[in-house]
Amino acid sequence: MKLNKYILTTAVASLGIGLSSCGSDWLDITNNTQETVEDYYKTEANIQQAVVAAYDPLHWFDYANHYCGINIYPEVIADQCFPGGGDVNDMNQWKTVFNFNTTPTVVLGTSYSNAYSGVKRCNDAIYYMYNYWQPTTEKELANRDYYESQVIALRAFFYNYLWHWWGNIAYYDTNLSGDYLAPQYSADEVYEFIVADLEKVIAGNHLPEKCEGENLGRVTKHFVYMLYAEVVMYQNDASRKGKALQYMEEIIESGKYQLVSDFASIWDVAGEWGPESIFEINYSDYLASRNWSWGGTAGGTVVPCMILPRGYDSSDGIHDNTGWGFGTVRKSTYDSYASGDTRRDASIWQPAPGSYNPGYQDTGYFLAKYAGRIGGNSGQIADAVLNYNNNLRLYRYSEALLNAAELGSPKAQTYLDMVRARAGLSSVPATLDNIIQERAWEFLGEGKRYWDLIRTGLAKDLLVEDNEIPDGRKGHYTDNKKYLPFPQDEIDKCRGTLKQNDQYFQ
Repeated sequence: MKLNKYILTTAVASLGIGLSSCGSDWLDITNNTQETVEDYYKTEANIQQAVVAAYDPLHWFDYANHYCGINIYPEVIADQCFPGGGDVNDMNQWKTVFNFNTTPTVVLGTSYSNAYSGVKRCNDAIYYMYNYWQPTTEKELANRDYYESQVIALRAFFYNYLWHWWGNIAYYDTNLSGDYLAPQYSADEVYEFIVADLEKVIAGNHLPEKCEGENLGRVTKHFVYMLYAEVVMYQNDASRKGKALQYMEEIIESGKYQLVSDFASIWDVAGEWGPESIFEINYSDYLASRNWSWGGTAGGTVVPCMILPRGYDSSDGIHDNTGWGFGTVRKSTYDSYASGDTRRDASIWQPAPGSYNPGYQDTGYFLAKYAGRIGGNSGQIADAVLNYNNNLRLYRYSEALLNAAELGSPKAQTYLDMVRARAGLSSVPATLDNIIQERAWEFLGEGKRYWDLIRTGLAKDLLVEDNEIPDGRKGHYTDNKKYLPFPQDEIDKCRGTLKQNDQYFQ
């Protein structure tokens, strides 16, 4: 088990609850500190708590009332996996999005509220550090710049999540008051807000390139660079692609990262924060208290349980027997890998026939990178299946290489060859088609493919009805499906100020 949880956080009541884009439903919380908020945040130590609290919602997406992990949710609606599960009604929310026929009452609303909780906490931290804390030394002033840069970057991350899924969202950088209503913006306007925040952080230059030791899990300059490239490439913003390429080249030339020779080792606990890792979201089973009552409690992750086969007998002595059978991998995905590609068996697992109970959309192939291991939650003290000890690898060095290649680096061929050579493959021309296909093989199970298909225009050709298995996709992607419907309860809270993404239903 991991004894050092780094920036893995525990929430305290004094840090406040989440605030959505609108609505005024609040909980009454008894003040057990006997201090007002104004007094509590007068010290740097307590400002640090507010900053750490802003990281906490990063852990919520895999399970906080619903299951919408940053990696697993996009993966099961792309073209390499199926949603799976016990039956057609198991996680029906996933299946409606998978079939492109979801509704405002079925879409994963907690994913939406989780992200806005992150925004609220980021805005809180900035407010506290400028209105209640009074730095008196140069060191404290520099620390405030560092704290502010962290939470602005985190806020951009949370808004990026909302922007990817819903596009035309409510945006605010100061927390709401009064009627708790915020203006709604077009997706293009939201993009400019996100980029402006990232450019502000980059220009301030208060973040280290890379963190070490107890600071692993805090955002860094290179995290911001990766996020910047992600949003620019998703927007297909030609005016900023040159800058994004510059940032990728800076990461590559920094000498702080290298490709790990053994691809499979990246996904072991010992491989966390390895030479290839640019950013990870930390999860730990050590005294992990995540439970069915509240999935936002600090601890481990449920993804390893979700993607294990149902009723597996653990006959390989490696994988646990707690699986729910989600995220089954298509046979066509397995067959697309070259036989010598070392990523195939590190990414896809075939349990022995008869060793598990086939579920819905069973293919015999399962995601391997995060599959739960025997003993992988041995340090937890609450609900075991929610507390596996697997960090989410959000940005890896290989993505910086492939981003740079796609963005038109003069060294594009070299960068593509590096990724392929690590996988045991020979060179292919660094064309856009080859780079996008390389990403499909490299990042299977990491939640990248769905967004790649949308931004490159391939979604309408590949996310279509299929008969690969009897229970395959029953709908098809069209450009009006890019943004999901807003949850109906959010529309209701906003009393008409948040307009539905009605184009989804056209």
